[in-house]
Order: sequence, then structure tokens, then C-alpha cells
Amino acid sequence: RLLATYNSLTDKHLVGYFSNARIRRHLQKSGLISRSGRIIPEKEYRLNAMRRDHQRYVQESLAHAIFHKVLDMEHHHQLEIKRKLEYSVRKERMQKIKTSLFLDLMPQRHKFLFFQVEQFRGLLDDVIPMRSPHPPLGPRNRNGLSPLVAAARAGRSQWRAPGLGVDYDGGHSPYEHRTKEPAPSK
Repeated sequence: RLLATYNSLTDKHLVGYFSNARIRRHLQKSGLISRSGRIIPEKEYRLNAMRRDHQRYVQESLAHAIFHKVLDMEHHHQLEIKRKLEYSVRKERMQKIKTSLFLDLMPQRHKFLFFQVEQFRGLLDDVIPMRSPHPPLGPRNRNGLSPLVAAARAGRSQWRAPGLGVDYDGGHSPYEHRTKEPAPSK
């Protein structure tokens, strides 16, 4: 009967042992004493232990749910990529079939012209630069603008065909208009 009511934390002979800093930290982490050194009653200790266990359970459940949600989202993303790829392959196949049917119905001399036009389109794509709605991600000047944006705001373009004096941005060639330099004053 005495052993059932015995509490080592209240034993006056163990005061020196429990005053050790390492032992006190261990008792605090275990939830047997408070930060101030007060001994936690058994009912309160069990209640706190149940709260900690429940909190750990909720955190593990949440982590598990998040993990499976991410896996599910990745699976759907991979299916979407696969679907788009299959669609583009089908579309390309259909385009080849349409082109071959178109060429089968066409007389021989028209086929030759068709291929010449396609080759010319390819050449034009190489010569005429494609415009992007976003400025290039190149170096910036002191105003924080890329050279192409700064030139466009100044009214001159960087897109000129070499040696032709043609400006695809609607500006003028630098060789067309030259301002007269003022005569040196005497």
C-alpha cells in the first residue's frame, strides 16, 4: 500500500538527484514537472499526454493527406501531358493525311509550285524576325530598359535588314535622314 502512493519526486532523500540540471530538463520534457519546478499531478499529466498524442496523430494524418494529394495532382498532370501529346500526334498525322490527299488531287506542276511556296515560307521565317510581346531578357541600360525597348521608345528600331536600309519596325534607316551639323562658329 505504501508503494502505490509513493512519489519519488517528493522524496526528500532524492532532492539532490532531482536538482541536477540535466535531470530537471528531462523531467520537463517528459511533462512530469513544470518550468517553475512544480510537480504535475497524475491526472493533469495523463490529460497532457493524451493531448500530445492527439496532436501528433492530427499532424501525421495531415501530412499523409497532403502527400497523397500531391501524388494525385502529379498523376493528373502526367495524364494531361500524355493527352496533349497524343492529341498533337493525332493532329500531325491528320495534317500529313490531308496534305497527301491534297497533293494526290493536284496536278504535277502544281505540286512543284506548292513545295516552292513552302520552301519560300521557310526562308521568310529565317529572314523576318518573330515579334514577342515581352522584351528580351538581355542586359539592361542605366534606365532599367533592354536596348530594344529603349530604342523603340526613342523611335528607332533595332530590327533592320543588313545593308538594305529597311526597318521592320516602321522607323527610318539611319542613312535616309541625316541632320546637318551646325557650321562651326567663328
